[in-house]
Amino acid sequence: MPLDTVLLLDTSGSMSGRGIRELKRACNVFLDGVEETARQTNLRENVAVVEFSSRARVVQSLTNNYSLCRRAVDSLSAGGCTMMFDGLMAALQEMLTHGGVLRLCGVTMTPRVILMTDGKPTDSAGEEEAKKKVLGAAIAFGPAGFKEVGLPFSVPIACVGCGDCDIALLQAIAKLTNGMYVVVGNIAELSTFFRRQVLLIRFAAKFASDMEMLRSQLALAAFLAELGEAVESAELEGMMQLLLAMLCLSALEEGTQQGGRARPRPAIAAAPQRQRTHQSSAPVQTKPTRSTRADDSGCCNIL
Repeated sequence: MPLDTVLLLDTSGSMSGRGIRELKRACNVFLDGVEETARQTNLRENVAVVEFSSRARVVQSLTNNYSLCRRAVDSLSAGGCTMMFDGLMAALQEMLTHGGVLRLCGVTMTPRVILMTDGKPTDSAGEEEAKKKVLGAAIAFGPAGFKEVGLPFSVPIACVGCGDCDIALLQAIAKLTNGMYVVVGNIAELSTFFRRQVLLIRFAAKFASDMEMLRSQLALAAFLAELGEAVESAELEGMMQLLLAMLCLSALEEGTQQGGRARPRPAIAAAPQRQRTHQSSAPVQTKPTRSTRADDSGCCNIL
């Protein structure tokens, strides 16, 4: 069964011109890498494209038809404000409607969201209210709130910001979801971030049967170095935290899901949960259910 990734993309007016071109290039670098990973390791990845500006919409639902994903990316255009909360809600609904989890050598591997923004969230009630709503949405993805909205496991968010982004907000989103955040100085560096997200999953596929290696930041650094990626320590640490969260191995995840402290409730209404559908570009209404996908024959049999 494929891994699920939602690309949650800021297409507000500040991304016009070079910004939207570089974003499209970065997304295509990601899709090229995902396709190459599928050929090399048999680990396929379902990808969804969700955009947010003055409104949020699912441009492409989760699928491993990468031609459809590229078509969705190519259709993006910039304009409007930055309704990040609405974007997060659209991503959450996509996970609930079409997402799932898989088993990788006996360990649960959850979906992830990759959030890209170059600005601060906006809301009719003002910037501070917009931030509060975004943080409430982040809680719904993370260990403190995933059960309240019907997710079987928490979903980490990998944030990449540039331009006039709110660094403290991205850091908070990453913390609340056991994800990571990176701020790039130049919009052209987006492609590097997206490429490294591909390599992180390739690392997981390579060492799927060796838990000690999967947990090793040194092993990840060596793996990336062999591929010509000189990753700074802060980003490397974030990548490892993201991977451990996806594998449900982070300390916070284990403490929360195995009887830790009481969890605060997410500051949003729970969305209705639906059954997984496969390679569909439009939501399909089904009966509420909760399930975990598993490979039938064990390690690495994850097609």
